[in-house]
Amino acid sequence: MKVSHELAHYLIDQLSPTGRFSARAMFGCTALFLDGLMVLLITRQGEIYVKTDATSQHRFAEAGCQPFTYTRRGPSGVREVALSFSQLPEGVVEEQDELINWVKTGIDAARRATAGDRL
Repeated sequence: MKVSHELAHYLIDQLSPTGRFSARAMFGCTALFLDGLMVLLITRQGEIYVKTDATSQHRFAEAGCQPFTYTRRGPSGVREVALSFSQLPEGVVEEQDELINWVKTGIDAARRATAGDRL
């Protein structure tokens, strides 16, 4: 978990202009939260995924980003489950403005998801 821990601290620093992020373990990954909303997932391998929804998913798909998936075992066997998170495009992490731009898409998706829960 060392890779994701170090990467989480780097991302929290880079994303500080958008607000105060916090990290905690989630789904075998490190999740970054802003105002109680889960916005990013970092795998043990250092892959970064951003929250998406029906409004934002096309942007990630057009950039060739893959969804976050995990394997689930159940009574009906093993199946792959996709969460509403997509991988960041290559090279985005190195450019703070570009990183913030993509992560803001995730912040907006997380806020829409929470607003939908209240309806």
